[in-house]
Amino acid sequence: MEKLRFSDEVFEKGAGRIYELLIRISMPALVVGVAIIAVINGGLLTQTAGLPDAVKILFMILIVIYVVPSLFIFPTAWMLRSWKTRDLRDSYVLAGKKSIEYHKIVDKTVKETTENVYIATQIKKVEETDRKYTVIGSILEKNSGVRSTELVIPKAYENMELIRRAARYR
Repeated sequence: MEKLRFSDEVFEKGAGRIYELLIRISMPALVVGVAIIAVINGGLLTQTAGLPDAVKILFMILIVIYVVPSLFIFPTAWMLRSWKTRDLRDSYVLAGKKSIEYHKIVDKTVKETTENVYIATQIKKVEETDRKYTVIGSILEKNSGVRSTELVIPKAYENMELIRRAARYR
């Protein structure tokens, strides 16, 4: 079995794409917000009396619709991405010719790490989306003994095409 480890590049293109997108959209708003604060503190807003009302309204819309929400979106997306990558870095996938083992970290503390091991056999097909692979077959969660038919693996590991290979060799 080949061990698939976490890859930052694959994560940013796959499972972490939404976080990266939110960060890239909201980061310029922080710069705009700092510029607006500088304009207000510099007293330049007192000179806007001669501007048309449409310009003043657009300025207010920029602040209310883009800058203020981005002050919340940027740190939230950054923290969610950090938490997700922290768990995925320690998780890994073992891909064999006829089976897949997904070792998923579900809880991590200073003293201990809790890991769920999912074993997929009799794989019927593997569905791929932008953010994940869905393995359909006989899935066993090793810790609890629960059986299911679907296993979702986030796109965050190198050489994930080996997962598709396991569906061909039933």
